[in-house]
Amino acid sequence: MKKLLIILDPAHGIEVPGKRSPDGKHREYKWSRERLRELAPRLEALGYTVVWTNTTEKEIGLSARKNAGTLLAKQHPDLIPFLLSLHNDASGDGSQWMKASGISVWTSKGRTTSDIFADCFIQAFKEVIPEVKHRQYSPEYLQRDYEDNFTVLMGGYSANLIECMFQDNRDDVELLSDPAFNAKVVEALIKGFELSNNYITSKK
Repeated sequence: MKKLLIILDPAHGIEVPGKRSPDGKHREYKWSRERLRELAPRLEALGYTVVWTNTTEKEIGLSARKNAGTLLAKQHPDLIPFLLSLHNDASGDGSQWMKASGISVWTSKGRTTSDIFADCFIQAFKEVIPEVKHRQYSPEYLQRDYEDNFTVLMGGYSANLIECMFQDNRDDVELLSDPAFNAKVVEALIKGFELSNNYITSKK
């Protein structure tokens, strides 16, 4: 049994407008759920306990996500709760193609254990998918990217929000539709969790 309780938080919902590529072919909610559904059984096979904030195709709201994650953490007091929210980024309003590209890892504001986990995922993505841009805005230890008032990162658990590529960049969207690239995303996520769990185990 691994030390981490993994709380998976899929992006948005089928009815949320704007969370798609300008041509409408790529949908963030769908991509996120597909990757997490591939990820979950792989993690369970490695001995992790995996739970979800939202098992529907719809958006349940940020507060509901945070509350669900906090409740799940309380239901597993013997494990260290860690929430992963998986998204695609965007640099415009979704109406036209833009040029920003890459992957970023976000944590809650301030110095917390979430920053340590972020280091693990940054390392994992750089090792597994080195060919894409890694948008690391703050290189200093325990001073990672943060997103002000992003509700889902502020519950009773550690959390990272990963923005994987830009849904308003043509090249990124092409990658997001490539099974080989998506397989690498899942491998990077697994590696990030393993590095995080190894860190926790070493501290125990």
